[in-house]
Amino acid sequence: MKLNILNLHFLLILLMIYFITSCTKNETEILDPASFGYDYYPLAIGKSWTYQTDSIFYSLKGTVEIDSTTSFIREEIVDTMRNSVNALVYRVDVFHAVDSSLGWELISSSFIEKNQYQLNKVENGLTFIRLVFPVQLNKSWNGNSMISPKTSIEVNGEILEPFDNWYYAYKYLNKSETLAGKIYASVCKVVEVDEENIIAKRYSETKYAKEVGMIFRELWLLDTQNTNTNIPFRNRAEKGFILRQTLVNHN
Repeated sequence: MKLNILNLHFLLILLMIYFITSCTKNETEILDPASFGYDYYPLAIGKSWTYQTDSIFYSLKGTVEIDSTTSFIREEIVDTMRNSVNALVYRVDVFHAVDSSLGWELISSSFIEKNQYQLNKVENGLTFIRLVFPVQLNKSWNGNSMISPKTSIEVNGEILEPFDNWYYAYKYLNKSETLAGKIYASVCKVVEVDEENIIAKRYSETKYAKEVGMIFRELWLLDTQNTNTNIPFRNRAEKGFILRQTLVNHN
């Protein structure tokens, strides 16, 4: 009987060791930074991204006027600083060119803060929560929570209030995609808003590639008073724009 009790104690000890080891291993896997998706937007001074930007602008001046343009936007991380809570913030200078071979014009600066929970980007004074961590399929968040729903923007002299009811979500992860002739091995897609009613259409999606950053963006901010829903929205829009940005170069 004594031998059996010792054997039982020994078995219990082995089970406890196995349980502790298993838990430690699982915790290590969960806390592995590589699994959080931080590398979908790498940040360092000197990094830059050049995008071809194709836009369609609508304006109502007696009749609807539609103007299509193609230009280039380059974003370059040029400096870092600490904000009021001592978090590291990257300054991103934004340049514009009608033809990228003819030189660039500095038009604005953006600011990016990335911590263990999210990536915030300040553009034109507005703070967008572009990514949240860990990156998980169908995970959603209020990416415009720091923007008033009544915030307005001006497009070709027309006023829009486009930022209400945006809820971002990861639609796919780790997908191989070819864009502008380049293959990206691991891409995630974020749909930021997909809302349409009789007089307004809001659609925004962004794609990020690991070790690269943002590789594609499509944004529809359109309003109309034409309520004929038999006509596709883009054909009855009266003000706003459709924008597509495609990465053509980065370092």
